[in-house]
Amino acid sequence: MKNEAIFIRVASIVLLLFAALFFCYDLGRFPIFQWDEARYVNNSVEIMRHGHWLDFRMDGQIDTWNFKPPLVLWLQVLSMKIWGATEWGVRFPTALAGIGIVALLFWFGVRVLKSPLTGLLSGLFFLASDGFIGPHMGRTADLDAVQTFFITLYSLIFLRYLLEGGNPKRYFALLGLLVFMSFLCKGMPGLLILPYLFNISLLHGNFRKVLLAKEAYIFAALAISLCVGYYALREWQDPGYWALVKQSEFNRFSGKGVEWHIQPPMFYLENFVANKRYFPLIFLLPFTLAGFLWIRPGAIRRVFTYCWIIIAGYLTFISIPPVKLEWYDAPLYPFFALLFGISISEGARSLSEKMPRISVQWLSLAITVALCFVPYRHIWEKIRYSPEKMADFEWEGVFIRQLQEAHPEWLNYTILKQVKHPEHLDQVKFYQKTFEYRFGAPIRVEDNWHQLKAGQRVLVSQTALSDSLRQQFPEATVEYETNYGKLWLLK
Repeated sequence: MKNEAIFIRVASIVLLLFAALFFCYDLGRFPIFQWDEARYVNNSVEIMRHGHWLDFRMDGQIDTWNFKPPLVLWLQVLSMKIWGATEWGVRFPTALAGIGIVALLFWFGVRVLKSPLTGLLSGLFFLASDGFIGPHMGRTADLDAVQTFFITLYSLIFLRYLLEGGNPKRYFALLGLLVFMSFLCKGMPGLLILPYLFNISLLHGNFRKVLLAKEAYIFAALAISLCVGYYALREWQDPGYWALVKQSEFNRFSGKGVEWHIQPPMFYLENFVANKRYFPLIFLLPFTLAGFLWIRPGAIRRVFTYCWIIIAGYLTFISIPPVKLEWYDAPLYPFFALLFGISISEGARSLSEKMPRISVQWLSLAITVALCFVPYRHIWEKIRYSPEKMADFEWEGVFIRQLQEAHPEWLNYTILKQVKHPEHLDQVKFYQKTFEYRFGAPIRVEDNWHQLKAGQRVLVSQTALSDSLRQQFPEATVEYETNYGKLWLLK
């Protein structure tokens, strides 16, 4: 018992430190990414500066691009109040959600499965989720990581209730709240795991705990009412809001979305390999089915089965609609991790029964590290900042940061960037607004070089624009220059 307590303590510390490394290392060094992150952080900055906690604003006007619920943006505002209006400040809730998922998996192994080793291995396998630990997910100020945290939390609590029972009033009140919190992150996607949790309760003889519990209906109705109430409030406050929601939420089924969002049925499986979102572990995933040969009957076998039901059901569901985006796979990664964690820990335990000299812990860790080494290495390379990792349409953010580090006193200039669509200016507008908030800087953003006048400092990252400025202002000089832009003084 004492040895197990020591193992739990050491494993939890090591696991959380490892999670903090992967989710937080160089987190604030990467400039803001186009497109979604840049839009969300502009909304958050405007909430922080001007209020409008429900009807998000962009440049002072109601934003018709982002009409997701507000919880993640509120968390970003709170984080910026604590850490400052910086890249780290807006991304910290995302990183915390990623670390929180690791903690949840470890907690589930210790408290529910009664297997600290399974909890440790599941956390380590989650940290090998290349698709989750990166842009638009676990390391940017998007919505998916926080929503995945709440999905994972309510799913694991529901599984605990099915396995152990308990006070239905307490459980379903908590589940209703967490489902609503998940909805408040991004809307309807936060509810898509619920049908598979319900199916689990039917398939494995747990239906009495759900179907015959009046508390399940009461708190489900309350959660639905809160979700509907949010939409009704927004529609009342901003008429036409519901039409935008319907257009977005149901486009994925109709196939009427943006052209490049239309993808073939195998899109997610192909992405696991081609884009290394779960490579090479995706090839080993089917072999975990062999775990039924050695996984002990009882709670751990049932959870193993539950994970397969959730993965197969959810992956099939998101693969059917024509509209597919790579980050829709976010809720899968914690359940992938549980499958591998259970398979390896139970396999090592079974082997040790036949070969008593084998250490279950060390064998399990050795296998896990061997399987996760390739994704760990790729993730480590990805999360270490270097300017060349940024796309050329994001170079303005790179150069602004370089200029700020080299000459923090230079805060009066115009950012010049030509774009096809106004939202392509969102990255530079984040720096404009946060620099004004932090330093009182009178930075301007301009997309037409014809509006410039002699005497202005102009920040440019597009080579063609620099050439145009040189022709228009032949006496202009370059005051600061890197591979990612120039700061001109027009004369």
